[in-house]
Amino acid sequence: MSKNKKLSLSGGDTAEKFIYKPKDLIWAKMKGFTPWPGMIVDPPLDLLAQQRRANTKCVFFFGSRNFAWIEESNIKPFEGPWKDELAKVSKPAAFRHAMTDIEKYIDNPTEVDEQINDSCGVPNHATEADFDKIRDGLDSEDNARDEAPAPDANNGVVAHVVGSPDEGEAVENNADSSASPSAAVTTTPATAGKSGGKRTPKAKSLAAVSISKSAKASASKTAQKRRVSAHHTPSGAPSAKRGRRVNSGEAAGDAAGSSPNARRRIQTDLLASLAAKRGPNAIALLDRPVVTRPETQAIDMNSRSITLADRDIVPSEQTFGFLGLGMMGSTIVKDLIYTGHKVVVWNRTIDKCQPFVEAGAEVKDTPMDVVEAADVIFCCVSDPKGAKDLVFGNCGVLQLKDLNNKAYVEMSTIDPETSLDIGEGIKQCNGRYLEAQIHGSRQEAADGMLIILAGGDRSVFEDCHSCFKTIAKNTFFLGTDVGNACKVNLILQTIQGVSLVGLAEALALADRFSISLNDIIDIFDLTSMKSPMLLAKGKEMAKGDFNPQQPLSHMQRDLRLVLNMAENLDQSMPVTSITNEVFKHTKRLGYSEHDSSAVFVRSRF
Repeated sequence: MSKNKKLSLSGGDTAEKFIYKPKDLIWAKMKGFTPWPGMIVDPPLDLLAQQRRANTKCVFFFGSRNFAWIEESNIKPFEGPWKDELAKVSKPAAFRHAMTDIEKYIDNPTEVDEQINDSCGVPNHATEADFDKIRDGLDSEDNARDEAPAPDANNGVVAHVVGSPDEGEAVENNADSSASPSAAVTTTPATAGKSGGKRTPKAKSLAAVSISKSAKASASKTAQKRRVSAHHTPSGAPSAKRGRRVNSGEAAGDAAGSSPNARRRIQTDLLASLAAKRGPNAIALLDRPVVTRPETQAIDMNSRSITLADRDIVPSEQTFGFLGLGMMGSTIVKDLIYTGHKVVVWNRTIDKCQPFVEAGAEVKDTPMDVVEAADVIFCCVSDPKGAKDLVFGNCGVLQLKDLNNKAYVEMSTIDPETSLDIGEGIKQCNGRYLEAQIHGSRQEAADGMLIILAGGDRSVFEDCHSCFKTIAKNTFFLGTDVGNACKVNLILQTIQGVSLVGLAEALALADRFSISLNDIIDIFDLTSMKSPMLLAKGKEMAKGDFNPQQPLSHMQRDLRLVLNMAENLDQSMPVTSITNEVFKHTKRLGYSEHDSSAVFVRSRF
């Protein structure tokens, strides 16, 4: 018999049934995992919000120390004839750790109980009864007054206990008129001219759990009776609609300054207080790490690249404008200034321009001002929309109706259609256009080791020769057809993105086997598959160092542009589509601004 069958409770009248209570030690089977030692606990607040099937229990798993809803058919008591088979030591290290953890709990349950209490917010953690209390508009003080006997003070108020056997009869209520409106009975004044507020009591908790059909039918009738009582007065007549306010002047509790509604609205402040009771380090099902934003690295204008210093570069006498001082743009501008080029800069955040002004650059207020002051204008922004805004937007490049044969070089990673639109706009205003796609990381830009893929006006390509020689180790002119350079660059990005996900999943698998990631990388370095990029990314994954060299959001943007380009050609790219989804999921985990190697986090967790 397989482990799955041993764990499942087979149907039939003769099947052995178990009733589980909190603190019961059990074996639990989760899809995709072997039977695991755990304990029945009250669910934490985040699990209460999740959808779950019927007949499920909240299980705390030892070892991993997380929570999950598990069907009762996949639960068995920890002690039993099946224990020796399920507890075999030939299982993974994580399972052996879980067995050690549960044995420690049996000897000393204090540590685990405290952790569960912190995660669930006990002794007042949120349970289903708490949500009933919020729904009915009761707080803890109301609940205490529900259970305490009311003082004797006959005010002529008729009390009706919701759910009592003789629901049509009225009994006298001795509650004080100044008592809280959250009493445990529904009250109506004896005087016909007054209409008091009505309270739906909280359902009584069952002392024991029964699995017979008669018990389930009884519970269903109780719930139905409670719902009916929420919409009818004690005499059986329909009550006011839910949410309709009672006139405070006619309410029985107007002496206290307020009156209850027929059904109180959910108290959001009480819900917030329950959520605040959960500890800051509550255990989540996936045990995600806490994500911190990477620190923005300030540009170091004093550092010099040895590779760049060895090059014999004669700077052009033209003035070069630069729009956008992001991760790549700031590094390129720094190299241009260092090699003696005259540079005019603009950036949306003006503070980023200050280091370049101190180094000798000139700053302008708008992109249009940069165009007026420069002969060749470079643009390097984060996405196609930003690139179009700088050209066609307010105070943009084309606000000058005559560019007077000036050159515009688009270095942003964009799709071919966007490049064509920008090129057409520049040409219509008597300008020259060149797309110059840059391929490489921030460090490669600092070392002057980028690859330039250019297409468009050949004369602009020649005018930018000294600039390209400064920032790139190789430059390719792919013809006068605008869009070719964008296509080639996106194809290269596809190869890089798919390779990164493959590397991340392979290292995640090695990590599950408890194999050293550094050993895997060292062996990979000796194979014919090695590449500097994969080796660098693999080392970053092994160290958990995701300092952005190429932001993950940029890689996902490139994959999206690739898929849009393929869609226009009806080209099937299933692997690229899956790769894009992996990067999107990693962004959802909070790693958008980290390096693209952070995709390892998604593969691992």
